[in-house]
This record gives sequence, C-alpha cells and structure tokens, in this order.
Amino acid sequence: MSTTLKAALALLTATFLYSFFGVLTRIMGFELPIYYASFTRDVAGALILLLPLYLSKKWQKVAKKDWPWLILRASGGVLGFLGSYYSFYYLPLGTAYFIFYGGSTIFGFISGAILFGEKVSRLEALSLVISLLGLILLYSVGGVSADLFKYIVWAFVGGMGAAIWNTFSKKISGTYSATQVNGLDFAVFAVLMMILSLIQGETWVLPVFNFTWLANLLFVIMFVVTGQLMIFGFKHLDAQKGSLIMLLEVVFGAVIGLIFYQEHLGFGALLGGLLILLGAVLPQLHKKA
Repeated sequence: MSTTLKAALALLTATFLYSFFGVLTRIMGFELPIYYASFTRDVAGALILLLPLYLSKKWQKVAKKDWPWLILRASGGVLGFLGSYYSFYYLPLGTAYFIFYGGSTIFGFISGAILFGEKVSRLEALSLVISLLGLILLYSVGGVSADLFKYIVWAFVGGMGAAIWNTFSKKISGTYSATQVNGLDFAVFAVLMMILSLIQGETWVLPVFNFTWLANLLFVIMFVVTGQLMIFGFKHLDAQKGSLIMLLEVVFGAVIGLIFYQEHLGFGALLGGLLILLGAVLPQLHKKA
C-alpha cells in the first residue's frame, strides 16, 4: 500500500470518527462551562501524548521558528472547535455541516494554494465543484430563523478555523513526530482555553463520575486518535485533496443523524452524498492511475 493511499485512509478514518462530534456535543450541551470543559480535555490530551514521549527521551526541542505555526494552528483549532460546538448544538445538524464544510473546503483550497504553492488542476477544480454541488443537494440552508444567524456565522468561521488546523500541520509535521505535534497542539489549546475560561469567569468544578464527564472523556479519546490520523494524512497528502476527503464527514454525519435523531434523507440528499463521494475519491483514483 502506497504512502499516499495510507494518508487518504487515515483522513477517511479520522473523518468517520469525527462525525460523532455532533452527538457528543448534544450529549454534553452546556452542563459544563464550555471553555473549562475544553481546558480539561486539552490538559488530559497533552499528558497522554507528551508525558510518554518525554519519559522515553524521544522529545525533540521545538525550534523558535516553529512556535508561531504551532500557535496559529492551535488558534485555528480553537475557532474550529467553538464554531462547530455552537452550531452543531443550536442548528440542525445538516445545516451546520453544510456551512461548516463549505467554509472548511473553500479555505482549505485557498491555504493550500497560498501557503504551500499547491496548484489546482482541472480535475481537482472539477472535484471541488462536484463536492460543493453535492453539499447543496445534500442540505439546504433555508428555513433557519433570523435569531440563529449568529450560529450560521459561527459554523462558517469554525470551518475556516478547522481548515487552518488541518493544513498548518504541514508546516511542522516533517520535523517532529505526529505524537509531539498533536501533544503540543493540546498543550497550546489548554493555555488558550484556560485564558478564555478565566476571562469569562467560568466556575471550575471537580470531575465526577456521571454521563457528562463520560462524554467529555470520549471527546478526549476522539481528539487524540483523530489528531494523530489527521497529522499523518495531511503530512503525506496535498491540503486540497485532504480537504476534499474530509467532506465525507457530511455523508457520515447524515447517516448518524438518521440513526440517532431520525433525520431522514430524500432523493436529493442521497444524490448529494454520492456527488460528495465522487468529488473526494476522483483525485485519488487519478493519482493512482
């Protein structure tokens, strides 16, 4: 199996696991203060990844030139998390996915072209158009009341933040291991979330054994695993192709929405899902050929 195919499969697996984000968001809600809950997850994730690395003496000193990229990547991740959390909780899942991945895909192509000099081939441009057409068919942004408009904005900004978090790993993933990059990401996340929590004056509570904290733990596991997979995937795959693959979360999310929330899909939605699949797979089949 080629490295490119492994990278594509890594992103596909991460996308499937991350499609449960909406379910965990609705389980947790705002039972815990949002910034504090994220802070606890980020501290746990940093310890899980960095402590074994340090004890095994596999830690690499971070160069000064890499810290800005780490901080920018984590800042994008904070926007991505907050945008997805608020929008997935308050908006219909379908609408939130449409706007979130519209922003993520568009900004993923832009960042790939500007930061990494990735040229958009005719096939990749066609794949982007096919995928966006699939999104339009799969979900409609109509029917959302005016008082929810701010969450529409959150969804789009969150998508842009997610694109930053995904693609900026290419700036440093060639120097450090995926474990160290992911662990440092958690550490910077923790600092940023702690600052936001203190600014908001949130009440910090001790963890207890209940369903909310269990969902918080599942969030940690999901973020650790998907973080590793996504760093590997974007390290060995163009940011633009990776962004197309991650559109498949919309399809996975539609299936999960059907299973957990009885959100039924019509013919247009099913056709849209097939178009998204085609847009994501087409560049990979061409490259393999």
